[in-house]
Amino acid sequence: MDAPRGLAASCMVETAEGPVPIAETPGKGFPVLTRLPSGRLGFRQLLRVNASGPVPLVRVVLTTGHSVLAARGHLFYRTGMEPVPAAGLSAGDMLETAWHYPAGYAPGGAAPDAAGPAITVRAVEPAGEGAVFTGTVHETHALFVTAGVLCGE
Repeated sequence: MDAPRGLAASCMVETAEGPVPIAETPGKGFPVLTRLPSGRLGFRQLLRVNASGPVPLVRVVLTTGHSVLAARGHLFYRTGMEPVPAAGLSAGDMLETAWHYPAGYAPGGAAPDAAGPAITVRAVEPAGEGAVFTGTVHETHALFVTAGVLCGE
């Protein structure tokens, strides 16, 4: 059996209206930022969002200073569009992103290694158990969390 997937209620997803906690999207059909089959960025509808759990969670800490709380089996994409469950990520893994910080720039509160061509995993930590939300992204089955990292639905 596959490990449960989903994002914690407070996880922000990039929508056409700006960052929104995934828990606030059920029944609203939000257009979310995604990577289109062409490789370009675009928006597609996030449909059928449901809560489940509690499930085991991990915190994926990023070099940007952000972190993403997700089910252990929730998919993230390493550069090159390689899907990896959250619990399978390791420090140093470079992730698919919507954007990157230019060399020499790091946002306030971020470590100096935040700049560069990809967002990198700093650590993956156990985070107890909790409810998670999953949905279906029309056509692409992937969305960007506010940290700018591409995740599965």
